[in-house]
Amino acid sequence: MLDELLAAPWTIRCALLVLAAALSISVVTDLRRRLIPNEVTIPALALVIGLFGATGGWPLVQNCLVGMAVCGFPLLLAALPGWVGMGDVKLIAVCGAAAGFPAAVTVLLLVTVAGGVQAALQLAIARIRGTGRPTHVPYACSIAAGTLTAFFLGGRFP
Repeated sequence: MLDELLAAPWTIRCALLVLAAALSISVVTDLRRRLIPNEVTIPALALVIGLFGATGGWPLVQNCLVGMAVCGFPLLLAALPGWVGMGDVKLIAVCGAAAGFPAAVTVLLLVTVAGGVQAALQLAIARIRGTGRPTHVPYACSIAAGTLTAFFLGGRFP
C-alpha cells in the first residue's frame, strides 16, 4: 500500500495530506471545543476535489462528488434532528470526496461502526465512574478512525 501511495501522482498525495490535516485538526477541535470549524472543512473539500480534478479531470471530480454524497447525505439526515452536528457532515463529506465511489461506502460503514464503538465505550466508562450519560460524542474521532481504517484496509481510492 505504501508503494502505491508513493507511486501516486503528487496531486493525489497532496489531497490525502489535506485530508489527514483536516481530520487531525477536526479531532482536536471537536475534543476541545465540541466544534469542527468551517475554516477547516470547506477549504479541505475544495482542495481535495480540485486536486483530484487536476489529476483526472471531470471523471475524477464526478467520482469525488458521488463519494461526497454517499458519505455526506446520511449524516445530513442525522443532522436534521440534531443527532450530529453540521461540522460532522462536512468532515465526512471531505472523507467521501477523498475516497470516491465505491470506497466511500466502506468509509461510511467503518465510520458508523467506529461511532458505535466510541459511544459504547463512553457509556461504559461513565457507568464505571458512576457519572451520568455523556451528552456529547466527539464524532470527528469516529470519522477519522473509520476513514483511516478504510484507507489501510486497502479500499480503492480514486
